[in-house]
Amino acid sequence: MEAVKRQQGASRYAIFLPTNEWAQPMLLGLQAGSPILKDGDRYGAFSDSAFARAFDFYLGLFRDGLAPVAGTNDVANVYQEFARGMFAMWITGPWNVGEMKKRLPSELQNAWGTAPFPGPSGDSSGVSLAGGSSVVLFRASVHKDAAWKLVEYLSRPEQQLRFSRLTGDLPASIAAWRDSSLSGDVHFRAFYTQLQRVKPIPKVAEVELISSKLIEASEAAIRGHVPAPRALASLDRDVDQILEKRRWILAHESRPATREASR
Repeated sequence: MEAVKRQQGASRYAIFLPTNEWAQPMLLGLQAGSPILKDGDRYGAFSDSAFARAFDFYLGLFRDGLAPVAGTNDVANVYQEFARGMFAMWITGPWNVGEMKKRLPSELQNAWGTAPFPGPSGDSSGVSLAGGSSVVLFRASVHKDAAWKLVEYLSRPEQQLRFSRLTGDLPASIAAWRDSSLSGDVHFRAFYTQLQRVKPIPKVAEVELISSKLIEASEAAIRGHVPAPRALASLDRDVDQILEKRRWILAHESRPATREASR
């Protein structure tokens, strides 16, 4: 990225990392081996060495001028700025493949590409977030049979493929990826490779609130308002408070089993 920055020039950057997004520092932490939360997802692990190491690397991209100190609201048209060369790289998802094809000028259509996310110690460490959504059937539904038929229909490879073509979202069905329209697409190929190297974020109900606190702490450190160790310590305190109810529930759920075992 330093070589890219030198080629780009003083007012341009190697990569765009919006300061108001949580995914980038989160996935760098996962790559460094951080669990994000610890002790059965009861407490934050942001001050621990793994995340702190990743966070220092993340902040260094801004300190060294490799990424602009800017959020998504500071860039009026990200596709236009990418075309102008404001930044050379951008971490985004498959939904933007179609947008790039629509929004970039024709003379640049063969000048961009996609690649799996690199890692600190080779390809296997280049993990990203799994993302995605789920189709669910409510236990209280009065139309279970019809709903299940819809789930089965949407899960068919041909429907997954059609949905992918309409939306740009990746199919969950491996069989759908065998279609040449996906397997032969030079831009989607990188996403298939990336899907082999993903990690989930903590499976707790409070994860969205935790993510918003990560944004606040990251942006404060990026803009130099607080040193990184203090930002991470404050983040852990906020996260520990957010998880207080979870700890209470887990503690009370375990008590009956403890009493039974003591008899």
